[in-house]
Amino acid sequence: MKAFREAHERVSAKVRELGGLPVRDWAGDPVSGETAQRFTERSNGAGAESAIECLTGYQNQLANAIESLSSAHADYLAIEGTETARWGKY
Repeated sequence: MKAFREAHERVSAKVRELGGLPVRDWAGDPVSGETAQRFTERSNGAGAESAIECLTGYQNQLANAIESLSSAHADYLAIEGTETARWGKY
């Protein structure tokens, strides 16, 4: 669970860092303008192929995995706690 939490924290930091990242027309010419536009679309645009969408999807998968592991851990502790309390009584 620790590895999943650490990965989630790192991915979340990148999502915050990259979200809405401005890509500027660095040379002021048509080629760099088009490149900046396409880079912005690929990194921040909508759709499954954009970098931010991929990272956000991975972030959500990690959050779901953490939630599932936490739930399984809690269930395990509840069952084992009951069994441990009964140990030697029956």
